[in-house]
Amino acid sequence: MDSTPFQVRLTDSALQDLHEIDDYWFQHGEPERGEQYVRDLIEKAELELAFPERAESGRRVRVAILPDTREILVFKGSYRIIYRIDAAEHVVHILRFWHSHRDEPELE
Repeated sequence: MDSTPFQVRLTDSALQDLHEIDDYWFQHGEPERGEQYVRDLIEKAELELAFPERAESGRRVRVAILPDTREILVFKGSYRIIYRIDAAEHVVHILRFWHSHRDEPELE
């Protein structure tokens, strides 16, 4: 596999997830915590998924409609970063940032 780093792009759904995480903590009186989660999730996605070997090592999402949809677990498994790799374009598309206690996310 080509070792050219991947560009990590957030889909609209992933951005909406980050907004909801931030809003959840704001509504619970801890806006700084929400901001920190958002920063940490983006940083983790960029650190882990920019490298082809790491991105390819994510486990496949079995229920995914889209082919080659994968996920990594972060923060002791409390969040799933769900993504799709476009190796030809050297891009990883982040589809969702999903808390593991929630039902399965919709993937588009």
